[in-house]
Amino acid sequence: MEALVGRRIRPLQALSPDMAEDEFGRRLTEQSLASNDGLHSLNRVLDSVRKYRRLVVRTIVVGALLAGVAGFLMSPSYIATAQLAVDVRQSGAADALNAGGASAAPTPAAEESTIDTHVTVLLSDAYLRRLLPTLRALEDARHGAETGSRTWMQSLRTLFRRTWSATKELLLGKNHEPDDGSALAALKRSLRVGQERRSRIIAVTSTASDPQRAAEIANTVAQSYVDEVARQKQSDVEYALSSLATQSSKVQRDLVKAEEELKASRLGKPSRDAALEWQVTTLAQQFETLLRRRQELIAKGLTAQSDVGLLATATPPERPTSLHPLLMVPPAAIIFALLACVLAVILNHFDRTLHTEADATEALRIPCAGLIPAIPLESGKQPHYVLEQPASLYARAIRSILVSILATDPATPRSQRVVLVSSSIGGEGKTTLAWSLGLYAARLGWRTLLLDFGQFARRPGSESANLLSVLAYGRPLADAIEHIHESGIDYLPATSLGGHRLRILADPKIPSLLRQLSDTYDFVIIDGPSLLEAPEARLLASWADHVLLAIRSGSTDREAAQTALRQLVRTEHLNPAQNTRFSSVFTRVESPQQDQFGERTQQLFKRTWGALRRRSKRAITWRMWGGDAIELKRSGSPKLNPRNWLRSD
Repeated sequence: MEALVGRRIRPLQALSPDMAEDEFGRRLTEQSLASNDGLHSLNRVLDSVRKYRRLVVRTIVVGALLAGVAGFLMSPSYIATAQLAVDVRQSGAADALNAGGASAAPTPAAEESTIDTHVTVLLSDAYLRRLLPTLRALEDARHGAETGSRTWMQSLRTLFRRTWSATKELLLGKNHEPDDGSALAALKRSLRVGQERRSRIIAVTSTASDPQRAAEIANTVAQSYVDEVARQKQSDVEYALSSLATQSSKVQRDLVKAEEELKASRLGKPSRDAALEWQVTTLAQQFETLLRRRQELIAKGLTAQSDVGLLATATPPERPTSLHPLLMVPPAAIIFALLACVLAVILNHFDRTLHTEADATEALRIPCAGLIPAIPLESGKQPHYVLEQPASLYARAIRSILVSILATDPATPRSQRVVLVSSSIGGEGKTTLAWSLGLYAARLGWRTLLLDFGQFARRPGSESANLLSVLAYGRPLADAIEHIHESGIDYLPATSLGGHRLRILADPKIPSLLRQLSDTYDFVIIDGPSLLEAPEARLLASWADHVLLAIRSGSTDREAAQTALRQLVRTEHLNPAQNTRFSSVFTRVESPQQDQFGERTQQLFKRTWGALRRRSKRAITWRMWGGDAIELKRSGSPKLNPRNWLRSD
């Protein structure tokens, strides 16, 4: 019990089965809502990528090509290294000799300080600035020797560098001739000097686009520093000799003067002899010491070596240290893929056109009868494609639309089928859809009539008789209808002048005429004009059993389609007895083979996500209120876990 003193232990609480089930259900609901939100967001992202997959693929390809071209145009990097050896003991012995003391072994702190001093001097602006003329002369000589031996890749890279430099100078307004400041900055960027681990070796590393240039810079910096240190040491020895010579001359003069005074004192006043003798002795010792030091410095200057020596010169590297240009392609492709996906999500957010069946159902609130794939044929041959290729995706889509029309009301006899095909604007593919439906219905053996209110120039027969002449001049209806033998379909043009559409639709004879045609034919298709070109075309909806609103995938605006549908729906009161059905049809949709990747990806993600959700639900343990393990059985009695009885907060 003493071990539990001062620790707060949570009391055990037994929960009723109803409370536990309610809490567990609430948690499952919250997890389900959160997972559904995440799945919905990810589905929107996948839909955006699939919708703009061409843009994504093109962006990735362009990014990869740009990365490859940039990699080949960029000059490779070469690294050359020269090594300097620092003699710390000799430097310490020289300092001790100059100070007049005995030579001693340097301490580790002194060694580190000496090496840091050399590194600092090698990277100093004053030292590197003195090397600029030498490096420029070497570069000019090398360029002059390599002018005629360059490859086409080197020439292209040189041209690219010059163009890039000229562009930067033009944008930034810099002079063409680089000054010493920019050259010094470029030299410092390409140069690295540092101690190799904890040794007495200093590495001088140079990076350049040319291997010979990299070796020249490293060797010039290292050799010049060795020569400069040697000259500095020789200068120090000469300065010390000069100083000793000056001191020796002064001590010699003082010694001669003291000796003369001593001789004079012995002749006149003997009492001063002791002081003068001590002075002469002292000056003589100083003079001998200075002479000995001078001889030692002369010997040291003749045999002394530099504190820093060139251990190894830099050789031109054979292989570049930069990455191969092809290795830049995968990272660039990944980066451009992410950018393309973000751009696709942004474009999809601001896109107001209809692309998929879900978009049309959400915007129009009407079912979608089918998806018509695009046909890569001339416009005049598109309707006959359904007869020439009966096993194609296009023919199957037309057959699916016919089934959707018949499945809306199975109780209605087939002779009552009057279908209006319309669109919000022109160019949506409604005429091709109307002809395809009529040709396929005729192929099934139905008596089919195509009433053309749209593309009058496409009438296959003569223009002597039409629906306007029947209503206005009382001509027989049979004279206006022309049978097309090769397709088995009857064709009835409305009028050759678009301005007479309203006159035809407002004629009181049109309802009885349409009923007559509906009784005569098994399938009547009305190719109506677009509502933007002819607003009066919405009157046709009141006499049709089914209205198909053609929507071009990725082209029809959402608001335009909604406006067209509202105009068609508002005419239902003109014929209350007619139960008109409305459906949308997507035209010029990409084939399922082209969209197979996106669909499979989405299906795979849905299956994976569902499996993870099911496994997570199975792995949920009945843990509540801070980790107290209370497992509820189906009987409702709580089962306590003894391992958590003494668990504190």
